Order: sequence, then structure tokens, then C-alpha cells
Amino acid sequence: MSTNAAAIPKACACLVDAKGRLLVFYQPADDGMQLPKGTIEPGESPEDAVRRELLEESGIHFTGELVPLGTMDRHCEAGIEGNKHRHAQLWHLYLMRAQGPLPETFEHVAHGSPEEDGLVFSFSWLAQDQEPVGFAKPYLQAIARAREAVRTLPPSSD
Repeated sequence: MSTNAAAIPKACACLVDAKGRLLVFYQPADDGMQLPKGTIEPGESPEDAVRRELLEESGIHFTGELVPLGTMDRHCEAGIEGNKHRHAQLWHLYLMRAQGPLPETFEHVAHGSPEEDGLVFSFSWLAQDQEPVGFAKPYLQAIARAREAVRTLPPSSD
């Protein structure tokens, strides 16, 4: 069953480095691992939203090419990821290639969202062959889609 127009639109950043590793972070409020993702604001395109969300949640200003990975329906229960009510979401997934080297691990104080402002997100890289542990099911689905796309991409020019 597909979600309808009432689904809350989300933009999810699948940022990969030159080694094909995916940028992930620990979200302390949810005690779990996530990908940078957030709500697409009224009048905002999914492409603009994914860039904004990556900046707000990681501090990374990405100006490179976005590779659309399609959309994904998610049914979100109340009490998950700061959500107070049960609702449908429509995730817009984008693969992004890091524009140069980034640290192996780093922390960033999130901003831009009342639920996340001031939270410290701990970032790391998830290798292609590394088991994703501590992620909710929708993130696992997004990771699988990003990994498949990375396998089919031409080598990075970096």
C-alpha cells in the first residue's frame, strides 16, 4: 500500500566518501543510528531540503551533484524520532559524493529543528561490507538502496 498526499515529505542524504562508505550518525535522543534526514518545508524542493538537512545535522555544506535514489514510504509510529503522532512519511533519497576528504569521526551540534537543536550528533562512516547495527528498518532500507547505487557508480574522479 502506498502513502497518499497526506504523507509528510522527508529528504534523506546518503553521503558517500571516495571509499564508498556512507556517512551515518548516532542520534542521542532516539538512542539509535541514522542518516541525515528531515522534513521538506512548504515550498522547498526535495533537492534543496536534502542539502539543508545535511548542513543542519552534520555541518557539511554540499554543493555537488545529487543522484536521486527514488522515494520510499514509511509508516512512523508515535514516540519514534521525536514524533508525537502516528503518520505516513514519503522519503526522497539522494546519493551524494563527498567533495573531498572528511574526518573519520566527528561531532556536530544540530540546529534548525526544535526537536534536535543543541543535540550533539556523533558521525562516522559505514563501509560497504559493514553490518549496519542500531538502525531502524527504514534506515536499513535506505542504506541498502544507497549501497546498490554505489556499486553501479563509475569511480570517483577525486
